[in-house]
Amino acid sequence: MKIVKKVIAITTGEYPTQGVFTLIKYLALSLNTNSNFRKRYKLEIFVFYECFFMKFKKIIYNFFLIVKNFFFNQNNRIHKLSYSSKEFIKECYNFKNQIITFSNPKEYNLSKPSLIFPLLSSLKNKKCKTIGYIYDLQHKDLPNLFHKKERQLRNKQFSDTIKKNDKILVNSKFVQKGVIKNFNISKNKIITIPFYPFVTDEVKNLHANVRKKYAINKDYFIVCNRFWKHKNHGIILEAFSKFSKHNQNYQLVCTGDKTDSRYPNYYKELLKNYLVLINKKKIKILGVIPREDQLNLLSNSKAVIQPTLYEGGPGGFSSYEAIACQKNLILSNIPINKEINYKKALFFNPRSSKDLLLKLNLIVAKKKLKENKKKIMKFSNSNRKKLGKLLFKFIDQALNDKA
Repeated sequence: MKIVKKVIAITTGEYPTQGVFTLIKYLALSLNTNSNFRKRYKLEIFVFYECFFMKFKKIIYNFFLIVKNFFFNQNNRIHKLSYSSKEFIKECYNFKNQIITFSNPKEYNLSKPSLIFPLLSSLKNKKCKTIGYIYDLQHKDLPNLFHKKERQLRNKQFSDTIKKNDKILVNSKFVQKGVIKNFNISKNKIITIPFYPFVTDEVKNLHANVRKKYAINKDYFIVCNRFWKHKNHGIILEAFSKFSKHNQNYQLVCTGDKTDSRYPNYYKELLKNYLVLINKKKIKILGVIPREDQLNLLSNSKAVIQPTLYEGGPGGFSSYEAIACQKNLILSNIPINKEINYKKALFFNPRSSKDLLLKLNLIVAKKKLKENKKKIMKFSNSNRKKLGKLLFKFIDQALNDKA
């Protein structure tokens, strides 16, 4: 007799960010390693795409906001079109799971899933168990970065997510504590993803070609963050400008989107004092580059720097990838980052360029060790299996919990 497997649906949600795509890949890859999960469940991946009508509607709405901002001296956030799903869908096909594209959440119910997660909001007329997702509480911890109306909207969204989902998924103990403190929720309702970094994409040996492509001709430190204000790029630029006076044979490479919709002029203002170093190619601002190139540069860097003032997961994904690739890591000593236990990590005060400069010099003084790819993959595969085992347990509990 053929066993009918229950369908577990993981979804990018509507208007996903690159971070959400990475999370979905992380969840799918780890679940696929677990034989017990594969025996009992069928995993489907729902990927959102914007139809022409939705894109047109958003363009009209953005035009309205721009006019409103200009005439009333306001700073309403302009809504970007969602990230392209095409490349992500191609990556998902390698997982051998069923890929379903959708433009309306109602389409979730077509395959009659037993569980859908991670949802950034609540589903109307839901017909199965659901796990909501709260990425961070930045509006609570750094309220100065948000307008009052935006803080209110986030509070309402998170309250609805908690109320209308069976469980809530978070990326760290730090966020778990914040959710319990700020919202009416039991600790038993929260699923906290443990920190198990693993390699999600194979890094091909194209080091020389990639360096040549971006005119990187020296040893380099790398920062892989979008230029949001809370990512704290200013402290790196300040520290590296001091470092480069006595270390001519190093470059600083920055990848990531250069826009911050809350602070449109932030990027330009940030770089004003460092144009000389940029023109001399000591500082390389690459912007958004292909993921394969970004991972290649990360894996061949002297160290990865994460100066952030705030994250929803320990160190953000750049720290996660640095640890997966066993790279030197310099990161801010904010509470959430202290959840990271990694021998090659150096912590610094994110308000002190002097402290960061000290850590840069410590990395330079370190003896260079030959990369051990077998060791990296052994570490990575072990973490992937551990996470898959725990996620399988969480899914079982969510489906069988009658509360």
